[in-house]
Amino acid sequence: MKPFLFLVLLFCCAEARSEINGPPITDNHYNLDVRQGPVMGSARQVALGGAYIGVAEGITALNSNPAGVAYRLERSTTEFDWDWTVGVNDLKSNDFDNNGVSPPDYRTHHTRALGLMGQYGAWGIGVLNNAEILALEGLNSGDEYVLSVTSLALGRQFLDRELTVGAGIRATMTKLQNQPFDATIGKISATGWDVGAVWNPDRGPYRLGAAYSSSISTDQPIDNTSGVPAAVNSLILPQQVILPATLGVGMYYGVGSAPFWKDHKWLVASDLLFTAASENAVGVESVLAQKIQPIGTHTTTSFRIGSELETLSGRLRLRLGSYYEPSNFEGVSSRTHLTGGFEVRMFHTSNFGEYDWGLTFTADSARDYLGMFVALGFWYF
Repeated sequence: MKPFLFLVLLFCCAEARSEINGPPITDNHYNLDVRQGPVMGSARQVALGGAYIGVAEGITALNSNPAGVAYRLERSTTEFDWDWTVGVNDLKSNDFDNNGVSPPDYRTHHTRALGLMGQYGAWGIGVLNNAEILALEGLNSGDEYVLSVTSLALGRQFLDRELTVGAGIRATMTKLQNQPFDATIGKISATGWDVGAVWNPDRGPYRLGAAYSSSISTDQPIDNTSGVPAAVNSLILPQQVILPATLGVGMYYGVGSAPFWKDHKWLVASDLLFTAASENAVGVESVLAQKIQPIGTHTTTSFRIGSELETLSGRLRLRLGSYYEPSNFEGVSSRTHLTGGFEVRMFHTSNFGEYDWGLTFTADSARDYLGMFVALGFWYF
């Protein structure tokens, strides 16, 4: 299948309720930007308002800071340690990408996370896949559009575990697949790289983190040598699919006894995330409507903050956070998200080691957006 043909299979059958009033798309000289506005990650990450660059704990840290693959907490005292994540979350939104217009008719819209990491001595290695999966009314039954980002990272600790660094490969894949047989009908893929570090002075309560992810763009030009724009069913196709570069810094402070509540664990974290501009780019709904609504015309800045308090020792943790989602579209205002949730320790198992399990619930609310997350995983003391 020719590159970008799968976009046609997705878009030509979808009837969008778009109100985009920009000029029409007349040629292939434009790009499709697949950046996301709302924070996507684990239930804990979202509850903390996405402030995870300095936290950098566990497998879910890989989508914030690749150094998290090697970072070890004080509780991790064995030569070998590991972590994992599996999750599926439904999304409900009147304007998921905050472009100011009504979204297409989604039959289903959810995210999926799969990840596994291992640590041996000072080293760590892990892989994490995060995917946004949607089916539109009008597509053939079982056909799904999948946008996934896979991070493969290798990290190491230095200076008696005060400094942790990580680096890896980040790959994006956009495809249309048939759900019953998981048969890929068409796809576009590309790779980039990311690096990160966490500094934990004297292994005390403070951590400082930094992470950079390179831009990713497809290198699969379409054939329009005839001078006529490449199109199928009157849809003019984009020249490239791109994911812009990001640079983030984060800070963490965590203690075993909160200054305002003795013997109750408490942490606070904050991030500052910069996302690069995109050249001559539009969003998914612009391709649907065949009208130009520029996206990412300038560098954006997002501030994120979150806190966690163990209110019942060894039993219940409460979380509260917020983050600023900058506008990626001209003429559309930014929005502020309020996040929060809880984690409760449920039970203990002795299979393949001694583990406590916790149930986590998180909500993320903003203008025209609501995300709810439920997860079951290890409870860490």
